[in-house]
Amino acid sequence: MLTIFTTPKDFDEEFDIIQRNALCSWRAVSNDLEIIILGDSLGAEEAATSINAKYIANVEKSVKGTPTISGMFTAVEKYAKNNLLCYVNADIVLPKNIMNISSILSEQIKKFMAVGYRWDLDVSELINFNDDQVSRKFWNNARKQAIKHPSTGIDYFIFKKYTFKNILELAVGRLAWDNWLLWKTRRMRLPLIDVSNELFVIHQNHGYNHMGFKGRKDMLIDHEVLSNRSLVKNQTLNLLDANWVMEDTKIKKKLSMDFKDRNLDSLQKIYPEFKIIIKIYKKIKRKFRVLTQFFSNK
Repeated sequence: MLTIFTTPKDFDEEFDIIQRNALCSWRAVSNDLEIIILGDSLGAEEAATSINAKYIANVEKSVKGTPTISGMFTAVEKYAKNNLLCYVNADIVLPKNIMNISSILSEQIKKFMAVGYRWDLDVSELINFNDDQVSRKFWNNARKQAIKHPSTGIDYFIFKKYTFKNILELAVGRLAWDNWLLWKTRRMRLPLIDVSNELFVIHQNHGYNHMGFKGRKDMLIDHEVLSNRSLVKNQTLNLLDANWVMEDTKIKKKLSMDFKDRNLDSLQKIYPEFKIIIKIYKKIKRKFRVLTQFFSNK
């Protein structure tokens, strides 16, 4: 079984609709799905009660009061009843096969991190995902209208309890923390699995006029963003750096030449202590490829 956990923003203005839609879609997956809402944002406890979710107000926070990744991971490992966990941002609508795909991952690999692309969609009204007709209409529209987001945005993480230790105290929703977690996975030599082929995950578009921000540009110079970037330094990856992929419910290593070339660059960030050796290997490989192409054309 699976435990989904999140920390929402205050349930006001556009985020009231967006976050209620997200939570409703999660509960519509299954009544047996455990959902944990973390943090003391406005309306969080009421929202948790409305979907029969577990509510935990006290979680480690930054100096500005934003929950941290380390704090959330610690809390969910303490209170979740399931071994299989999934962090999801609170503006994400999940498809009903999330439990099935998570279970398949858990059965095939002992330790892993599964992530994937999101598809962005404008949503302006409450959606009752418990109504099959309404739900079908939403998903049909999403397949036509939603736009695939670039590889830098990561909104969900599927993994097992106690997989990660020494998590940095990064503020959630303040950039860099998600890209650092991908780096951390590869650094630990765990399979980083792209499950985008299996999970059609919807992100509801929104602005950045919350918590006193006047827009995205204002948020980018916020103390918590600068603090996150300072902590992670150059230790960031994106979805293109996933070294495994799930296709037709089978997990496979990425073996394409394009990925191997990219991976050599990524390895220099993942293992900086071997940077010189990797650079030398890369040069040798490039020269060998040139020679191979030369002789094959003779």
